Amino acid sequence: MNRQVLVGAIVAAVSGGYGSVLKAQETSLRIEEVIVTAQRREESLQDVAIAVTAWSEDDLEKLGAITMDRVARATPGLYFREGERMKSSSTTIRGIAPVSGSAGADPSVGYYIDEVYLGNTVGSVIDLYDAERIEVLRGPQGTLYGRNTIGGVINITSKRPTDELTGKFTAQLGNYNMQRYFGTVSGPLVPGKLSGLITGLYHEREGYLDNAFLNTDTNDRNQWGLRGSLLFTPTDRLEFLLSADVREADQKAQTFETLANDDNSLLGSLGLLVNRDPEDRVTFGDFAGEETLEDAYGVSLRGVYSGDGYEVVGIGGYRTYKYFVDGESDLLPFGIGRNFDPEELDLFTSELRIASQTDAPLQWLAGVYYSELDSVNDGGILIQNDLLTLLGAGFLGEVEGGSRGDHTAKTYAVFASVDYRFNEQFELTVGARHTWEEKDFFWVQNDLEAIFGAPILGGTGSAEASDSWDETTPTVTLRYHHSDDVMLYATYSRGFKSGGYNVDSGVPSQQAEGFDPEFLDNYELGLKSTWFDQRLLVNASLYAMQWEDIHIRADDPTTPQSFDPRIDNAGEAHSNGVEIEVKALLSDRLTVNLMGNYLDAGYDDGELPTGVGQGIPLDHFTRVPDYTASADVEYAIPLPADLELVLRGEWRRQGDMYLDARPSSIDPFNEQPGYSLYNARITLNAENWYAALWGYNLSDETYLVSTFDLFTNPFVSQYFSVLGPPRTVGVELQYRF
Repeated sequence: MNRQVLVGAIVAAVSGGYGSVLKAQETSLRIEEVIVTAQRREESLQDVAIAVTAWSEDDLEKLGAITMDRVARATPGLYFREGERMKSSSTTIRGIAPVSGSAGADPSVGYYIDEVYLGNTVGSVIDLYDAERIEVLRGPQGTLYGRNTIGGVINITSKRPTDELTGKFTAQLGNYNMQRYFGTVSGPLVPGKLSGLITGLYHEREGYLDNAFLNTDTNDRNQWGLRGSLLFTPTDRLEFLLSADVREADQKAQTFETLANDDNSLLGSLGLLVNRDPEDRVTFGDFAGEETLEDAYGVSLRGVYSGDGYEVVGIGGYRTYKYFVDGESDLLPFGIGRNFDPEELDLFTSELRIASQTDAPLQWLAGVYYSELDSVNDGGILIQNDLLTLLGAGFLGEVEGGSRGDHTAKTYAVFASVDYRFNEQFELTVGARHTWEEKDFFWVQNDLEAIFGAPILGGTGSAEASDSWDETTPTVTLRYHHSDDVMLYATYSRGFKSGGYNVDSGVPSQQAEGFDPEFLDNYELGLKSTWFDQRLLVNASLYAMQWEDIHIRADDPTTPQSFDPRIDNAGEAHSNGVEIEVKALLSDRLTVNLMGNYLDAGYDDGELPTGVGQGIPLDHFTRVPDYTASADVEYAIPLPADLELVLRGEWRRQGDMYLDARPSSIDPFNEQPGYSLYNARITLNAENWYAALWGYNLSDETYLVSTFDLFTNPFVSQYFSVLGPPRTVGVELQYRF
């Protein structure tokens, strides 16, 4: 499907085709108003002058959203990569992607749950079983959310305790022996003063890959979680919400498919490169992988005082986890090597803010923020005995090399925002945040030069450094209310992502150099509108963003015998695009949702970080489809006995996407062509229960999620890939009271 057809279909849908049907409807149908907290206060989604998409609990159930993947495929400008392990997952908004999943590296998209920052990749890869609403804020949110929201924010609101006894239990069963159970019970503990909620999850399934050598599956799921909260309201003006959660995982992970083999290598000459079909989801490694998440818990306290014309909010949160992952480096039935990448994190965040709560033309908000992050990144390799025997060093048994990076980051910030309504049509918002940040770093690495005669990880050595930065990130927005149903806005906003240090394996002489912050300026025009008595919603945005000192992480192509990636500042870049969302109630039975996004993103100058010699010119962004589109059609059929049958079909389209920053002359497998996915759901609804049949990727489309190039490594000689999920089908039952 080309871009002209995509744009034409969207324009046709918004125009007369819908209009003739909707005008004929003489009903009271209305698109339900959605209340969001994207701007740190409750507002109607259609009044918020930023590009934001909101998903309710009911929406998430219809999507079958377990992680952010299915949310992303129906949200313009949002891309979520669910990798072969938690640490490889990543979130991209409008082409703005993270460069590393390590705890010591900073993300580009901030994840918040109940206004508490979740931390980096492992901390933010969560199951959505307890979500009441998810808001996706696109574009830099530097004023109200601060550092490391240069791409945007995923704002998750969990269920709150209720004053009445309520509950919900859901069971999902599917192929690959998938079992997922979750439930919630909420109610009063001290009527009128104290209420509580507890919710739990258990999720397991077999892996999408089969290991033919070990006769087992891999890349499976085995996770559980609990979350509880207490809501205390001692007076009509004061409330406290105490929340705590815990989760664990123990599963097989970090297994790849093989895209290509180097038959001219040593391993090829020995006939050991046996994985020949890149799409059969079969591997042959002598280790199935291990991934665990332990001591992963969080606690937060949110207090709200409502005064006369103002509101004070105080939030404090603490999160911690211990993560371990161990996977095979070669995926061969021959003991060559394994690589491990554990990490630990402790994160404390706090915020105090005060905001006006009046109907006056002038509204204001101000606050202070503090956070402290401590992380330890351990990573390395285990050289196994089969390889050492082949090299004449079998007497060594097994040898291990690796690195440890200790990293501390402290952040202080003050922020303020002022809204002034000139009249019923024009409103101006001006805000700014000033952030101070300090980072300390110590790193040590033990490589294996003495055995192999050359570095495998980048060399033995250590490094120690510290640095600090401060930056102001402003926002200016002008709103024009053409009518009660149509609002236009223009926005300028600036974001920045912290500088830092390479906490993973690398070249010792480069580790202390670190990298500087990156900056992004966003210029945006937007439309929020409803039509035909609020039976048609059309929201759109047009944006242009410009980077300075953009971060990039890449392996050094001039040292193919070593895996020594590094993060560096690459130069300037741009991201320009258009987004549109359409929702239409064509009748009391038929609902249609459409989404489209086109993106032109790329580098204006800069080089790949090579570590030595002249860099390679940058060519393209990674993990950024040039367009995405989706269509959801839902038809409800009333049945006797107060039952309802709902038929739902979904189409998801993703355009061409690069998977690696290197040019095709170096990496011939770095592009995933565009593809479509088809999903369906049939639901039988009753007053307090439903039963559903569902299927995702019904055409069983095979596509690449990521790649990992060890083709020129003499001890691996393969180019690896991660495939997207295959066709999955199942049933779902829910009971509510």
